[in-house]
Amino acid sequence: MKCYLINLDRSEDRLTHMAHQFARLGIEFERISAFDGRALSASEIAAASAPDRRWKPGLTPAEIGCFFSHRRCLEAIAAGSEPFAIVVEDDIAFAADAADLLTRSDWIPRDADIVKIETQGKKVLIDRPVACSESQYSIARLHSTHILSAGYIVSRDAAKRIVAKMEKVSAPIDHFLFNPAFGIFEQLVIYQCTPALCRQAGLTSTLNAERKQTYVRPTLPSRLLRETMRVFRRVRIGIWGIWVNITTEKRWQRVPFARSFDQRRIV
Repeated sequence: MKCYLINLDRSEDRLTHMAHQFARLGIEFERISAFDGRALSASEIAAASAPDRRWKPGLTPAEIGCFFSHRRCLEAIAAGSEPFAIVVEDDIAFAADAADLLTRSDWIPRDADIVKIETQGKKVLIDRPVACSESQYSIARLHSTHILSAGYIVSRDAAKRIVAKMEKVSAPIDHFLFNPAFGIFEQLVIYQCTPALCRQAGLTSTLNAERKQTYVRPTLPSRLLRETMRVFRRVRIGIWGIWVNITTEKRWQRVPFARSFDQRRIV
């Protein structure tokens, strides 16, 4: 499978970081010059955005840039000849044996539009996993939100359909793809690889830095209400997850990260 790496022109250190990993894995990649949202004017941001009314935080220039960077990748995949391709951002760590799956596509279900190969570390709803040949990896249909978009495999057909809906930015790309409340999650067949083949490596995030700059601290009553609701949601989701695991074939569980080059396992 062809691998596309999203990388800002100014982030040469990240390109070096990723090139080193790809070399160790024996995987070739094509660099996609990332769209720099910080270079946009206020009028250009307004013209590029059509935020979903439910996305109350508002869209930052970095989020807009990230969205269009993924669109560039998907356009390249849609115009290509291979049935599947890999999209990765430049701030991830790969599992030491990731090449076992990333160098071939025969393990990918025929109906798959996207296979998410990254994990956020939070619980998600998946079907009962099915083993990928004779490896430690399994694959399962994803049925719930699993944000972050630093690593996924996409089919050429799905790339064409997704690009057609990416004229303007409605939500951050990870929510657009992997959150049923936004974007096109329900229109796609999305699978989850478990353990995950990659995770974010803890590098300084350009998205998070910009979000902090625009963050408005809520009032004390708002914070108290938010924390109270968070506790109730956790209890409700916990009870629901137990019920799902007992009464259905689906599983409410965390997706672990496989062993990386330093042999540490991230859960």
